[in-house]
Amino acid sequence: MLWRVAWRNLWRHRTRTLTMTSAVAFSYGLCLFSMGLGDDGHQQMLDEAAEGAGGEILVHADGYWASKSSDLLIRDASSVLLDVESAPGVTAAIPRMIINGLVSSAAGNRMLFLQGIDPERELSLRDLSEHLEEGVYLDGTDRDDPIILGAVIVEKLELELGDRVVLTATQPDGEVARALFHLTGVIETGLSDVDEMMGLTNLAAAQEAVGADGMLTQIGVMTDPGLEADSVAAGIRVASASEANGLEVLTWQEAIPEMVGFIEVDDAFLYIYLVVIFAIVAFAIANTFLMAVMERVREFGLLNALGLKGRGVAGLLLTETLLMTALAMSIGFVLGYSGHLAADHWGIPLSIYGVESMEVSGVDFASLVMRSKLNPVKWIAASILVATVTIGSALYPAWRASRLAPSEAMRFFG
Repeated sequence: MLWRVAWRNLWRHRTRTLTMTSAVAFSYGLCLFSMGLGDDGHQQMLDEAAEGAGGEILVHADGYWASKSSDLLIRDASSVLLDVESAPGVTAAIPRMIINGLVSSAAGNRMLFLQGIDPERELSLRDLSEHLEEGVYLDGTDRDDPIILGAVIVEKLELELGDRVVLTATQPDGEVARALFHLTGVIETGLSDVDEMMGLTNLAAAQEAVGADGMLTQIGVMTDPGLEADSVAAGIRVASASEANGLEVLTWQEAIPEMVGFIEVDDAFLYIYLVVIFAIVAFAIANTFLMAVMERVREFGLLNALGLKGRGVAGLLLTETLLMTALAMSIGFVLGYSGHLAADHWGIPLSIYGVESMEVSGVDFASLVMRSKLNPVKWIAASILVATVTIGSALYPAWRASRLAPSEAMRFFG
């Protein structure tokens, strides 16, 4: 009986009910949709950051990451590579020779960040051939001295495919070395810093160029999905005897903490934004219910006189709130889930918001396309929070209604 009366009461004041229902439904739907976009966006940032760092875990000579010094190399590279691959949770170990040097042509010189890679192993992390604008990739040439340069370098040095370039760099023993390469490809990533300095060559060619046969600068590591990078890194330290061999093992979060901080701040702002929205909605609903109590004083007084005591009046008002909340959250869930499906299917490129260039730690956010990721735990927690806030906003008005004396209520506006 109480539920039937409460339901009828809601629609006796249709405008007020629709206003409150739409406010809760829109806020709840927006909350679900925003969390879906936020979770997917942050996951993309994490993936891009790990790719930009060179792997989920990085292994190199102790002190290399801080100084980038060319004499800090993994000396017994083949043995260390096998040890890393054997560590629990490791799915791929990606060897690299990284050279900071100067590339020269008849037109001038440019700073170069040259990576000597194994194209097949590198695919475990990324496919750099996707960014190839001209020429052939490293695994598509039979030359033993190929080099792929960033588009900006090629333009500045006035190079064409097949041209020779000279690399000047420092050998592990401190001597200056010069090596000849032939341009076999042009790469363009869209990241200005990368396109102005990036170069790729085969691992063997890079090692030969600086006289570092059998040595590596870095081993990038990919791990089993779902495993914590910290635990896998600990296993790698044990397997490779990192302290004894002078190695440093870092997770990508340790390597680029500024990206971790950026994601945490962005995540915090998302939840602050949602809290502000619900605070506004909660106050609006509480105010609306309180005004409704004042408008319905005679009604509550009559119900009280007919035998429905203060607790019953409060129960009636809370039942109305419960029904309205259930209706609003049903509509809000449909809106939020529909938004999730649409975003997951079509995506929302950040470029539509006017973000043309935004780089953090080598990650180009302007190129990200936000989709939506459904996290059941977060959605359930958000649903409980919305229901609690909405119903809680009616507690004070319900208490006020329960305190109305029948004699005073019957004289109200009388």
